[in-house]
Amino acid sequence: MIKMFLKGFELLSHNKWSRERVLKYSERKMREIVKYAYNSSRFYKEFYTEHGIKEKDLDVIPIEELPMIDKDLVRDNFFDIATGDISIKDIENAIKTDELMVKIGKYILVHTSGSTGKPCNFLYDEEGVDTIEANMVRISVGGKNSIELKDFPIKVLYIAAVGSGYAATTLAMSGIKKYKAKSIVVDIKEPIDTWKGKIESFKPVYVAGYPSCVKILADMKEKGEIDIKPKKVITGGEPLNKEVKEYLASVFDADIIDYYGCTESIFLGMGSSWYEGMYLMDDMNYVEVDELGRLIITPLYNKAFPLIRYRLKDVVEGFDKFHKGVLPYTYIKRVVGREEEMMWFKNEKGGSDFLHPLFIDDLDVQGLKEYQFVKTSEESFVLNCVKFDDYSSDIEKQIRRQIDEFLMKKRLRNVRYEIRFVKELQIDKKTGKAKMVIDYTRDR
Repeated sequence: MIKMFLKGFELLSHNKWSRERVLKYSERKMREIVKYAYNSSRFYKEFYTEHGIKEKDLDVIPIEELPMIDKDLVRDNFFDIATGDISIKDIENAIKTDELMVKIGKYILVHTSGSTGKPCNFLYDEEGVDTIEANMVRISVGGKNSIELKDFPIKVLYIAAVGSGYAATTLAMSGIKKYKAKSIVVDIKEPIDTWKGKIESFKPVYVAGYPSCVKILADMKEKGEIDIKPKKVITGGEPLNKEVKEYLASVFDADIIDYYGCTESIFLGMGSSWYEGMYLMDDMNYVEVDELGRLIITPLYNKAFPLIRYRLKDVVEGFDKFHKGVLPYTYIKRVVGREEEMMWFKNEKGGSDFLHPLFIDDLDVQGLKEYQFVKTSEESFVLNCVKFDDYSSDIEKQIRRQIDEFLMKKRLRNVRYEIRFVKELQIDKKTGKAKMVIDYTRDR
């Protein structure tokens, strides 16, 4: 624990650096990880050689001239990207488990959920995981509620989808156990009327989860159904809009931390209730954007599986490397490409409960490429599905089996649904993007 705190306070000290110092540090670390990848990863040596880049060029070539990679390249070159000796058999066995994070020797395997394509695997080494956990010290500092000795052992309440696809939550849970903190998890797949019993005797210092789910807790507190007074509320997985942020801060009288991360880099940046926008911490990731505003990242803390100029599908607004604000890091106004919506339905008892599209990330059907929910009434929805060419012949049967299990667990067996196989998902005319949820009961 002492090592974690020391590393955490080291990262915290970077908050007082000048912007120029942060930029120089980030570029130096970027060059170091590029050279390390070239000399330690079979993929990068071959990849750069194919693009005419030699080792002597790595200190002088403009960073933006290094070729980008994406999820498809990672998926096809997993073992060649890894810098250590990884057993194919160990990886195959790890993937077969239900766990998102699996310890393989001195490495940790994590994977994306596959909701927009086939799952993709990534590796972290122990040093990388330690850095992510230590960074929790940094993001906890600030606001009006300080964490004090009387708050230990820390109590954390998670409200999230439990299962595959949620690397940040799973890693946090691992860290919580390691540092003797106490935690409970409210699974959003469970009926909403079971939540109170789980948390009424628990007094969390931290509450963490999707903004939309944490808002439900705030609504319950507002109605007097629960009484919790966390000092810090950490949200992630969805954009946190101003109205919800202010509502959470008011109801809980807590500091709100908008955590931004992904499986490829479990910490990218944060926003908060005490400043506008979000900062991407350049001391942990070298960050860029392409011409469409998509974020390009190079994690600087994970040598086990270097991702050099990896392009995400996230689109960010207001990317500014020279912004002068409360922190000396790259500023963005917001992440605009990850927002999903919740679907509220009448339940079997005549009350209300919801399906959250992010927990349907657990939908695991061979041949299913992508999907989209269309809510058609308070008791019905359509699931638009796009199949891969090599789809399974019983794909609809598999989808129905899993959806039925979700509905039964949420006591929403009264909700009717139709599965439609389409060539492409419906596009939002305003944004030009395919939303995961279309609500005809509101939009028409």
